[in-house]
Amino acid sequence: MYVIITLHRESEIMDDSQILEILKRVEKDSRWLSENYEEIQSKYEGKIIAIKDSQIICEGNTMDEVLNKLEKKGENISFLLIESIPPKDVSFIL
Repeated sequence: MYVIITLHRESEIMDDSQILEILKRVEKDSRWLSENYEEIQSKYEGKIIAIKDSQIICEGNTMDEVLNKLEKKGENISFLLIESIPPKDVSFIL
């Protein structure tokens, strides 16, 4: 999972409540991803996706591609969950 949080926006420093709000949104989107993972994996296998408000708003083959698309859409990546969806036949050993 990729969580990108910047602590400033356009010369404005974020306070604790703003950071907490970002973390709550990412947690909600992460929960939604977990609950819908099989369906998402079947559709976005091998892709990187960006999630906002329990919706996939962007997908691509590389992080650079996704970040460029989000920038063109005017999305603030500070408020998004960005996740890599591995192929079904990939196993992870932790």
